[in-house]
Amino acid sequence: MNDLDLMKGFRDEATPPDPEVLADARAAMFRTETAKPRRRWMRSLLPVGALAVAVAVAVVVTRPREAVQAPPDAEAVQVLRLAAAEARREPVLSARPDQFVYVESQVAWAGSILTDGKTTYQPPVEKHREIWLSVDGSQKGWVRERADRPGDEFNMDVPIDGGVTPAYLTDLPTDPAKMREWLYNGPDNKNPEDRRAWTMIGDTLREQYLAPAAVSAMFEAAATIPGTSVVKQIDLAGRRGIAVSRTDGGLRSDLIFDATTYRFLGEREVAVNDVVPYPKGSVVGWTAQLKVAIVDGAGQRP
Repeated sequence: MNDLDLMKGFRDEATPPDPEVLADARAAMFRTETAKPRRRWMRSLLPVGALAVAVAVAVVVTRPREAVQAPPDAEAVQVLRLAAAEARREPVLSARPDQFVYVESQVAWAGSILTDGKTTYQPPVEKHREIWLSVDGSQKGWVRERADRPGDEFNMDVPIDGGVTPAYLTDLPTDPAKMREWLYNGPDNKNPEDRRAWTMIGDTLREQYLAPAAVSAMFEAAATIPGTSVVKQIDLAGRRGIAVSRTDGGLRSDLIFDATTYRFLGEREVAVNDVVPYPKGSVVGWTAQLKVAIVDGAGQRP
């Protein structure tokens, strides 16, 4: 099956599936208990606006070139189309240019320590994160991040410079074919195109606001990216989920959705092979999106 075949029937104005059809599909997705991990992703889980204020350890990961990937798995396509239908139902959040996009999440990022020339993996530390980003990108924002353990040296409560990318995105395509083109033409030109497109999805959804029609188009477009498969029975921040995953270079990238509603929950990356500094089976990082809202000021909660 080629890309044109996969895009047939992808229409941004399509009506949501019948509830009985959704129920049957959801039941089918969980008839087996065996998880089937596969496919890929790699990069910082921090949004662009927070990179300047985050304290992090730089890790250089040497990865082989992306192998030729199989067509999207039928189950993965089904999950992404159900997620697209769910996204289409979400109400639109209106915002003025002077307001802020507020995102609350649970996050965890792995690190490393270099001692005597040897790099040692440090497991992720779970943190509660709140970020306020300017709707039009012109104003200073704020980020707060804290771990449950007291005295964590990487806790943050700091401003974010203005003049950055707007956090309220109004110009993204709502047609799946055009959204696919947008994903494949992202700023990352160092990675193979399928990896780049898959990476763009998480980067865009993580801490920005997209209109429901654009989110729906993104999941429809994601259903055409080669190399995807399904990992079932995932728990993310206490919520039962199902992941559409992609693996390359020894790292598996998961987009995780609610196992019942197919609402987007967050992301996770796992080393499926030894990839310095990450041992096989280790978690590289994850984010669990808890709340997205529009507020009047940086630091204000909805």
